Amino acid sequence: MIQMEPKKKNEKYSLQELYHIIELLRSPEGCPWDRVQTHETLIKPMIEEAYEAVDAIKKNSTEKLCEELGDVLLQVIFHSILAKEEGKFEFEDVTDRCARKMLFRHTHVFGNVEVENASEALDNWESRKLTEKGFSSLKQDLEDIPSVFPALMRAQKVAKKIRKAGKSENIPSGEEFENATEEEIGELLYALCQVADKSDIDAEVALSKYADKIINAVENENEN
Repeated sequence: MIQMEPKKKNEKYSLQELYHIIELLRSPEGCPWDRVQTHETLIKPMIEEAYEAVDAIKKNSTEKLCEELGDVLLQVIFHSILAKEEGKFEFEDVTDRCARKMLFRHTHVFGNVEVENASEALDNWESRKLTEKGFSSLKQDLEDIPSVFPALMRAQKVAKKIRKAGKSENIPSGEEFENATEEEIGELLYALCQVADKSDIDAEVALSKYADKIINAVENENEN
């Protein structure tokens, strides 16, 4: 049994103390469940905690958001401790890499690049991101989009990157739906889900496979 006196209600635990608590849970005297966890077994909790944090934001629940952000932080610390145990990296490496990324990609704040609005700031961020990753082609940028994203999120990211790169000429444009409202797009997507259901087709899988096809089309276009 690990002895740890709880703090009084008017006292707050620090980041370092939270990290130490999770270390103790992983120790031989700690929790049997925490001791057997791996990066792979914690994939589902990571996703669930992120969704629950988003849900708290959408519900405008300050109390719930505070709690859920703590759960997201728990996942970050847990994975960092696992990596440290494996001799791969430590929590300080995570914070260091993140800080360096923020400085490198915000040259409009920490450098001499000038932007007029949020849109230009985002464009600068994306440009610096490509430089940071060493990407020299649209294909590399598209393939970097996580395949585990929900299909709709991934497909829209693919479409956006292709449009911004000016490589849409050989890609289906969907021009007949231009200037559609949010409600009309929602109605169209729902109708497609109905069609998929009646045809016994998984809409998520279908869209994911079509996004792969689009990426391959861009790749072929770049090679010719």
